[in-house]
Amino acid sequence: MKKKRQNKLISSALSALLCLGLVFGVLPAQVFAVTQAEIDELERQKEAVEEQVKEKQSVVDELESQQADVMEQKKALDERNAYLIQQLLLNEKQILMYDELIAQKALEVEEARRLEEEQLERYRKRVRAMEENGNGDFLSMLLNANSLGEFLTAIDDIGEIMESDKLLEDAYIAARENTERVKADYEEYKAGLEVKKQELSEEKAGIEEQIGEATDLINELSLIITENTTEIEELEASRQRLDELLESKKAQLEEQRRLEEEARRAAEAAAAAAAAQGSEGGGTSSGTVTGTGSFAWPCGCTYITSVVGYRFHPISGQWKYHSGMDIGCQYGDSVWASDSGTVILAGVNGGYGNCIMIDHNNGYYTLYGHLSSIGVSVGQAVSQGEYIGAVGSTGVSTGPHLHFEIRNGGGAIDFNGWFGGLSYAPDSGG
Repeated sequence: MKKKRQNKLISSALSALLCLGLVFGVLPAQVFAVTQAEIDELERQKEAVEEQVKEKQSVVDELESQQADVMEQKKALDERNAYLIQQLLLNEKQILMYDELIAQKALEVEEARRLEEEQLERYRKRVRAMEENGNGDFLSMLLNANSLGEFLTAIDDIGEIMESDKLLEDAYIAARENTERVKADYEEYKAGLEVKKQELSEEKAGIEEQIGEATDLINELSLIITENTTEIEELEASRQRLDELLESKKAQLEEQRRLEEEARRAAEAAAAAAAAQGSEGGGTSSGTVTGTGSFAWPCGCTYITSVVGYRFHPISGQWKYHSGMDIGCQYGDSVWASDSGTVILAGVNGGYGNCIMIDHNNGYYTLYGHLSSIGVSVGQAVSQGEYIGAVGSTGVSTGPHLHFEIRNGGGAIDFNGWFGGLSYAPDSGG
């Protein structure tokens, strides 16, 4: 009898040690999936991305400043070019005007030369006539004169005629020479305009070349700015993704720590219960039961409302990992052990509400959450297909359903596709 009692005490102690060992080996889905080192690394990556964004933005700011300077220079060049175009148009009009004036003066010179030659010809004819007639005319004038006074008067008339002819010729010469001087002035001024036109054209060509270079530089800077801006947008998107991932990882780590504490307390309670059971020498069946390694479906419903994987949480709205399958059972439906094993958690478990966890003692564990009632206790051995509880909506839940998880080594695994004959809600992800 004493030996039998000693065996029970040993069995109780082993059970307690088993439960304590499972504190760090069997926790809800995210346990040991996230570490502080991983979060620190993500923080470092985020800081590196932010530093790259700052560097790229500094480059963009500098490029935009350069572009603004070049655009200001180009604006001044454009204004100067527009002024030169106006000056060239005015210059061209002046050249055309002086062409017309020079042509008009050329006609006036020709007309003056013609009048000068006609007057010169008249004068020459008069002189030739007098030379041919010799002194006959003077003698004729003397003989025809009634008096000496008339003779002298005749002599004076002849002199006045000759002087008048000469004065008229001189006037024509002066007019022609003046017209030629005016024409020469016009031609000289036009030549100056031609020189000015050439200078303006050369300056305009040089400015247009500078405008072209400035335009090319502005376009080149715009292209570089666009490339850097695109890189900044990509880096910002990466930083946003890192932010979201960090928030998710931090939440998971916080949840892990909370669940670790709950599991530790549950294990201590299990150890205490096992010790009490051993000292009392009775209680429910306990011990180490190894699973078959082949999992059975845990309930009568096969309608899946959410599969394993990332999703937007239906309550928080955050993008986070869903570590199990949600099965759309009715309230109170029976829940059965998916495989044989030992119950290591049977009670309230945070967001899972009323929760059962079974160690199948082969590296695998199963979890059953949101139960309305629990039909087993910690340390109890259960067989595959044995009743363990009823479907409910406890914890963080939007309605009656069974949250079912399969874990291996403490972390939730993706068992989508392990079971046949299932149907899926349109937004389940299945």
